[in-house]
Amino acid sequence: KRAELIETPATRAIFKEFYRKYRLKEKVSLESAATFAAECLSDKDFPTSVHWRIYLELADISKRANKFNEARELFNQVCSIQPYASQGWLEYSKLEEECGNLSQCSQILNKGLKFCPHNENLLTRAIKHEERLAHEEGNGDLSRARELLAPFKRCGIEKVWRVVLEGALMEARAGNEVEARRVLKYLMHWIPWYGPLYLEAFRLERDHERPIDALGIVERGLKEIPRYGPLWFGAFRLCEGLDVEKNDLHLPRTLEMIKRATECISRELLWKVHLEAAQAQERGAHLAVENDETVALNERLSESRKRFVITISSCPSNLRWKVWLAAGRMELSAGRFEEARKLFLKSHSVVPVKGRPAVLLECARLEEFVGNSELAKAILCKSRLEEGSDWKVWLQSVSLEMRGGNRQNAIKLALGGLKVHSGTGRLWAALVQLREKDGEKAQMTALSQALYAVPKSGEVWCEAARIFLNPLSILFNLETAARHLEFATKFTPQYGDSFLETLRLQLLKRFVLPAHQTFIDELISTLNQFFQKEDNYSHLDFLIILSSTLKKAAETIKSNYSSSVTGKNITTLLDTVDTSKLELQCSNADPN
Repeated sequence: KRAELIETPATRAIFKEFYRKYRLKEKVSLESAATFAAECLSDKDFPTSVHWRIYLELADISKRANKFNEARELFNQVCSIQPYASQGWLEYSKLEEECGNLSQCSQILNKGLKFCPHNENLLTRAIKHEERLAHEEGNGDLSRARELLAPFKRCGIEKVWRVVLEGALMEARAGNEVEARRVLKYLMHWIPWYGPLYLEAFRLERDHERPIDALGIVERGLKEIPRYGPLWFGAFRLCEGLDVEKNDLHLPRTLEMIKRATECISRELLWKVHLEAAQAQERGAHLAVENDETVALNERLSESRKRFVITISSCPSNLRWKVWLAAGRMELSAGRFEEARKLFLKSHSVVPVKGRPAVLLECARLEEFVGNSELAKAILCKSRLEEGSDWKVWLQSVSLEMRGGNRQNAIKLALGGLKVHSGTGRLWAALVQLREKDGEKAQMTALSQALYAVPKSGEVWCEAARIFLNPLSILFNLETAARHLEFATKFTPQYGDSFLETLRLQLLKRFVLPAHQTFIDELISTLNQFFQKEDNYSHLDFLIILSSTLKKAAETIKSNYSSSVTGKNITTLLDTVDTSKLELQCSNADPN
């Protein structure tokens, strides 16, 4: 069976033709594609050595049609016909993971590794899955993942370095920085030609607030791969941070690194280097004004403007609109609205059709900022009417109406946007948020619709958590909120709001809930006693007991908080909250 994986040119040509026709049928309907695949399987002239590939496509169709039992049978058939093909095990494990059968997924991956012990994709997935299991179980036990890595100690590093790198990243995500650093150092010694390796090592040091060590790793990488762009851009940010830390806002170290980059980096990236320089000088100018009010911002931005001119001259013509847009943002931050408007218009005159919504969004934001909301609405309306309008245009339109207090218009726009972009989580999240004033029932209806449309949207799960985090809502439930936030950070880790809401959850658990729990228990006890004693009670009696207990609770909490949670003491109290796990999650949520 292993030999069947080596396809002859004739077999490869037959499957290529099958795949072309299969994709055409798939565009018609999934049923047409499935029928065509079944006909090929029954065709005696069709090579049996590629039957497993066809079964794999049929399993994918069943999975997309939510016929999970049928998909399982087909994946089983794939793995039985050709167990040495890693694709079957990978896709089968994904199905079980998405269905929430984590232990079954683990068994499939382990079984697959018996047939494909050195397959990088299978190993990487197995390691990540075991890491996830450790997180789900809440014990942080990575021993099973480490067991998968253990056999590779006896293998040559040139064959297994990608798997070892995944192990190092796993240790970094778990907070074991010493072990991660040791493995990354070993890999940098033996695999010096792989650029992303230096990037991971640099990020580890940067995230643990060791900029000098991070810069040392970058320098080491640039010595080996002097034309590798991502390392140069990482070096710019590091040098800028060091300059700002020393309060040297002319950024000498940063500009020196940029000068070095212009001599080494590939010509295609040269304009990006100059753009980074312009934006760094812009940030430096704003910091200088913050530190010293006598400094004129317009004068400090002159160096940044010169650098933007160099960027335009070195930039490819199809990308110049981005530079004009960045320059317009700089002028807007300096309060030069007319200059910003001209630069945005210049960007709009040269932008390709695909990038036009981004430019119109900036134009709308400018007009709203200067108080011309009607013109901003007109610009967004123009952008929405254009063919292939971006979902961000609809979201900005909704946000503009919300800021203007026009909730009903915002709801209409959100619904209109969802007709065009039904799979956009941000629009669904905005709709759920807008339904808050209509009551819990209307908001939960919107949430149900959103989760049905985009079940893996972190933004929607974050809004769901907000509903259950509201202490004034009848739905207030911290356990449910915690579960929803876990989904949010898992599905969309780069969405920062989820981490902020997780911090709010921790504060509620640490301060608010303990302060109120005594009174909640007392109220329940009092009401139970009242109901047991009184057979014929009136609503007035009930309200008297309720109001007296709540009044007592409010007075006690007010006196406690006024003496212990105000002024300087609040900082001390916040320091007692353990946010180490949350910070680790944030640092691993790249981009963040």
